[in-house]
Amino acid sequence: MRLAAIVIPLALFLSMAAASQTPTPSSSPSDIEFKVKTRGEQTTFRIGEVIPFELSFVSSAPDKYRLDTATYDRSGRLNEEQFAVEPSTGWSDPLYRYFHAFQGFIGGGLRGFNPLSLKPTVIPIELNEWVQFNRPGRYRITVTSGRVSVLSGPVGTAQLRLKSNELTLTILAASQQWQQQTLQHAVAVLDATKPSAAPAAGQPHPSRDAAKTLRYLGTAEAAREMVRRLNDENVSADFRFGLVGSPAHDAALQAMEDALVAPQYPVTNDFLTTMSVVALPTEDSGNLPTQREQLEARFREDLIAALANKQGDALAASTQTIIEEASIRSRPRPPDLKRKLTEQIVSTFDLLPVSKQAELLQYRWNALDQQAMLPLVRKVAQRYQDFPQLRLMNAYEYNNASAAALQHWYAMDADGARPAMIHEMLRPKPRFDAKVLGGLPDKELPEIEQTLVRHLRASERYEVNSNLASLIYRYASPNVESAVIEQLDPQLGKMACAVQEPLLAYLLKVDPEAARPRLERALEARGEGFSACNHSLLVEVGDLQNHPILAGLAAKSLDDPDPEIAGNAADYLAKYGDASAEDVLWTHLIAWNQRWQGHEEQLRDGYKGGLDGVWIAGAGTNLIMALATGQAWLTDETKLRRLEQLSVTAQQRQDTERYLSTWRARPWDINFIPIESGQFEIVQYHSPSLKSAEDKLSQFPRGTHFRWLGDSQLDGEQKAFDELSRFAVTHGIVIERRSQ
Repeated sequence: MRLAAIVIPLALFLSMAAASQTPTPSSSPSDIEFKVKTRGEQTTFRIGEVIPFELSFVSSAPDKYRLDTATYDRSGRLNEEQFAVEPSTGWSDPLYRYFHAFQGFIGGGLRGFNPLSLKPTVIPIELNEWVQFNRPGRYRITVTSGRVSVLSGPVGTAQLRLKSNELTLTILAASQQWQQQTLQHAVAVLDATKPSAAPAAGQPHPSRDAAKTLRYLGTAEAAREMVRRLNDENVSADFRFGLVGSPAHDAALQAMEDALVAPQYPVTNDFLTTMSVVALPTEDSGNLPTQREQLEARFREDLIAALANKQGDALAASTQTIIEEASIRSRPRPPDLKRKLTEQIVSTFDLLPVSKQAELLQYRWNALDQQAMLPLVRKVAQRYQDFPQLRLMNAYEYNNASAAALQHWYAMDADGARPAMIHEMLRPKPRFDAKVLGGLPDKELPEIEQTLVRHLRASERYEVNSNLASLIYRYASPNVESAVIEQLDPQLGKMACAVQEPLLAYLLKVDPEAARPRLERALEARGEGFSACNHSLLVEVGDLQNHPILAGLAAKSLDDPDPEIAGNAADYLAKYGDASAEDVLWTHLIAWNQRWQGHEEQLRDGYKGGLDGVWIAGAGTNLIMALATGQAWLTDETKLRRLEQLSVTAQQRQDTERYLSTWRARPWDINFIPIESGQFEIVQYHSPSLKSAEDKLSQFPRGTHFRWLGDSQLDGEQKAFDELSRFAVTHGIVIERRSQ
């Protein structure tokens, strides 16, 4: 049995454990065995040779423990293992400077969890990632691992610290001949591999193995090769860390300085960040994060000066790098430089990878001279390619660039862009939905509605149909109701969710009574052959077209035997229910607690080989979350303590404790999020608009003080602060900016 892979949420790690840190003392349970050995049980290695380790985990108590099988982390290195090495000299942590050169790291990622059994589970790693041997000798190594946790606890809790056996390695000096031969072989493999080519899952990966060889070799020649190949995305991560940890520090820095100004070398933000770490002094001297930031700023200015000599792809990528940094850090460039950079990006736009084109138009717009971009966005908005599947990455990014261009064009020249938007809607296979094409001021577009319905009837492609259905919801009049019903009824409950939901929302808008029985049928549709859209239907339709009919269906669906439908009903009432929904939710939570209190073991993953308990626990969690964060009522400390008492699972108790901690903190916080037209976090509540934030503030007593956590440099932040503050004053509420 294999537990499902999950995505661990992003977390900010304020510090990373260095390889030299002594592991936390631990004693392994008697029913777990944790062993470490080298692959092939080789014990003699040269300095700079890859040292492949195998971590082996066995348990004589099946299904009692689970193992985190992650092999990577977004921060750049996993922190599940710590390494104790004796003697304490003759080696170092190759990434010490990297993990001490930043204020923090974003960690997390895709992780799998396996239950431990008598069959060994083996995790492969390279010791070189944590331990770089600098002198020959004999070294004793012990590993402490935090990968194992008790299966009955929530993911990330009940973690054990297991200590391995001791392994002795003999490290020899590396001859120049061996280093040269090793380098040549790795380079030959990389040259023979198509750039950025990746093999199928489970297949050998020669280019990655060759990259690791260069990463750990530690010679000046290896450093220069890594700089030369740093832009190969398939192996760039290994090369970045290889340069940061290279003993050939001076050669690595010189190679990067040469590349920075080379006419044909594309300089990326990753390049500048890596270079800023490589350029740090080899010994600790003061505040490393501050020094690194100063170095990166200097190298960035050097790159701006070098743009005049950059050519072709290198000019496009290097210019995009400067624009990206200005956008991310909200550091406006002088108008003349901003226009010059924009002109360069316009002239080289087609040389950028499609992913960078989309990124530039979607997320870097404010760093560009927008008027100078107008001819380009006209062109990109109207380019069209009929991709067989819109969800494939190249199609997705290509169309995202065109969508962003069309929206910018409409914002700058509505009259000029309108015909292009209408033309897109009339395509048999429109690329965009109403999120992109719904910005026209027209309530309805009778000239397109019949075409939309006809194309929906003719198309069998999910992506196209979802776009057509979205546009029907946005612009169609009641005149096509019968045609929509004719399309909807035979497939109700079997359609793709992204097609069914906007069609139901359209009916709810133009004819609520016709929508009611179809919504009921869609909620009842289940079993083989149905799409299970009822698990999300109430919230998804409500997000498009809210109506009291949905509130009535949600209250009824709290009693649905399918816990996912019941959980979605709770979510809907939290988001859209009125004040009367609070009592309904309390009644159902009390009943849920009475049914499951004392039976927590039945609500954990894998209980008796199934996942039913997980969904049942989720329904209870949704009830708790709905009561704690509902938009139409205020859940104070008394209510939060009651939620804590009604919690059954460890995860639910953690959630309610977090709500309580947030509530008890003073002053209460308001955090502005620059998404869409602006969103707000108010204590434990999320408000997706200014209006909903005002509604939530009005529920707090007069005299309440809030602290504003927004960044004044974020788009729309000052306007949001001013408008919400004016509203607050009329209700006797004070919002003060956080002191910087």
